[in-house]
Amino acid sequence: MTATASKTIYVGNRNLNPVGKWTPFEWEDPKHGQQAKGEVVVIRPEGTSGSLMSGLWRTGHEIAGCEADGSCWVKYSAPVGDETMVILEGTAVITETATGKKHRVGAGSIVANPKHVDLYWEIDAPFLKKFWVMWDSPTPATPETDLIIGDVHDLKAQWTPFSWTEPELGRQTYGEVNIVRPTGSTGTYTAGVWRMGAGMPGSAADGTTTFRYTAPLGDHTLFLLEGGAQVSDDATGDVYELGAGDVIGLSAGAPVTWTSTGPYFKAFFVISNADLPA
Repeated sequence: MTATASKTIYVGNRNLNPVGKWTPFEWEDPKHGQQAKGEVVVIRPEGTSGSLMSGLWRTGHEIAGCEADGSCWVKYSAPVGDETMVILEGTAVITETATGKKHRVGAGSIVANPKHVDLYWEIDAPFLKKFWVMWDSPTPATPETDLIIGDVHDLKAQWTPFSWTEPELGRQTYGEVNIVRPTGSTGTYTAGVWRMGAGMPGSAADGTTTFRYTAPLGDHTLFLLEGGAQVSDDATGDVYELGAGDVIGLSAGAPVTWTSTGPYFKAFFVISNADLPA
């Protein structure tokens, strides 16, 4: 998928089940040949740089490549780019084929699969659903060889203030981030969890937070985990009301006003940019 200069805001939800939109997930894997496993629906088809897509993937009864009980076995080497995902429903064991290391994952697990890192998924019956973000850039970055596993409910790394420079406003700090994946195989790529609430930078005493944002670090793709937010597109006047389970994709350079409704807000996020940091 090619990049676009569009400043579109993309929205969706974890329970998105559009008739006719779910299609078999088919790909040519350089290590395993032609594959068809599970079904996919795309929420965000592109970004402003590199190749960026996000959406939902599911397995289950009578779904492509799955058993009658809904279990599924998938060999996957992430041939088209880095993939970072959150498991929404179901459980699985993921084996890193190069080392034999196994990981048990379930609802809330964050899984970061670097480009070309080969995995074997053993997905339990009756189904599994995940939210995924796929990213690739023509700009080489840091080669990665290991799977990264995190959990949105059990983050052990340090929470740090989320700070950035707005072109017209200067240095800004709102909320806190916990970085699960600090880099990717190509371009600039960061994934983790962002939270806001009472006592956190930029938040009012009741936990509400309002700020202007133009995503200067790159395209943002977010999956809301807790709380609510209102996002206003300052260019069009469109307003999006968001809650847990919603997805929003912000384009780099597009001006929005973000309001977290309090008392607490948390979201999984991915920031991607074809350019490497200066």
